Amino acid sequence: MNITFRNTAGPSKHQAVAVRNGADMSTFYSCSFEGYQDTLYTHSLRQFYRECDIYGTVDFIFGNAAVVLQNCNMYPRLPMSGQFNAITAQGRTDPNQNTGISIQNATIKAAQDLAPVVEYDNTGPGSNTANRVNWPGYHVIDATDAANFTVSNFLVGNDWVPQTSVPYQTSL
Repeated sequence: MNITFRNTAGPSKHQAVAVRNGADMSTFYSCSFEGYQDTLYTHSLRQFYRECDIYGTVDFIFGNAAVVLQNCNMYPRLPMSGQFNAITAQGRTDPNQNTGISIQNATIKAAQDLAPVVEYDNTGPGSNTANRVNWPGYHVIDATDAANFTVSNFLVGNDWVPQTSVPYQTSL
């Protein structure tokens, strides 16, 4: 609670993890994770993050754990030339694993080194935000499907999160 994990390697060192977490039923509350590529390595098991700040560039939240990020702030940073920002990268290799990254009530905004990003008089086929994503496999889910990814259901969190004294939301 209330701690900063900072990797100072900088973007030129490429992959530089600030935290690698493989602890079951681990909870981070009001913490900050700062790095560039691969900042927060959610390696395995069940993990809960609440009201945390996470900074990075390439795949800065990644791994193969069952993770819920609740009320967290994600700050993409200025990437190196030729790189792009990607917030998450799920490392599941077996489709039968109950792993993934569930992001609930998050705020995503540019870190200071990336801001400002401005848009003016945008026109053309990509200017309508309602039509920007049309990838195979992308679809909108309903509340019933989304409920599978809550702290209660995805992490079986009602069994262990209350013992941490970290506030959490059980439903959507």
